[in-house]
Amino acid sequence: MNPKYYFHADDYGRSKLISDNILHCIKYGNINSVSVMIGFDENSHKKIKKIKKKINFKLHLNLTEKNKFNNFKNYSFLKLLFLPFFINFQKEKKNISNQIRKQIKEFIKLYKCTSVKLDSHEHVHMIPWIFEIIINYSKFFNIREIRVPDENFFVSSKMHFFNKFYLINLLKLVIMNFFSYNAQNKIKDKKIKILKFTGLVYSGIQDFLSVKLGVKNNYEKCKDIEILIHPGFTNKSEINFFNKKYFNYYSSPKRKNEFNLCLSHKIKRFLNKEIYSNS
Repeated sequence: MNPKYYFHADDYGRSKLISDNILHCIKYGNINSVSVMIGFDENSHKKIKKIKKKINFKLHLNLTEKNKFNNFKNYSFLKLLFLPFFINFQKEKKNISNQIRKQIKEFIKLYKCTSVKLDSHEHVHMIPWIFEIIINYSKFFNIREIRVPDENFFVSSKMHFFNKFYLINLLKLVIMNFFSYNAQNKIKDKKIKILKFTGLVYSGIQDFLSVKLGVKNNYEKCKDIEILIHPGFTNKSEINFFNKKYFNYYSSPKRKNEFNLCLSHKIKRFLNKEIYSNS
């Protein structure tokens, strides 16, 4: 069976501008897979469903940014990670389990899915106790694919070691690769697919070389691969839709660089000749 390649954009549905920018990249022809955030910009879902091109849709489970499905207050990846040590953990766990269930149900309703592919905002689904909740829902909602970041380390430029985003991503890589061992054991007998993945190390700072090396270092013959990119960005016209931390994240010039990468002839040639021609 021939391998499949997914040039994949996270965060579709987070806001009108973020969604429109991702939609522009899809229409250009490079992006063929998106992760959808539920409970933010409702009209964005209507827009993407009108596209005739076949797109791979996944749920981008969100447990850190407040939307119409949750009432979280300042939940971060670290707070969720250490929540089991809090006195009120069982109460919060029940609440979070309900939010996960609501988002999966809404995703199925919006995209008329018979099965669910899932990843998450800031990789929170990889936190062991949250991953356990998702696995418990897997049979009921027919969850058939889960992103399990387990990326091989590679360096595209030594200068990145002076980049704080790169250093933060390296720490994330260590944590995710540690969690991936737990995750793969949990789904071993569940008939849930795991995609080979690249994009964590250079998340937010992807360029042509990091994409190319990511594929080279993480692709195995006859295996599918997901290449993560973040071309969705916003500007000050949407500042009221985000808190300061997330506005800075979504409006970063680095995101616009990834948007421009998605629209470059160079990446299009790479995808068409070196990737899609072999799929």
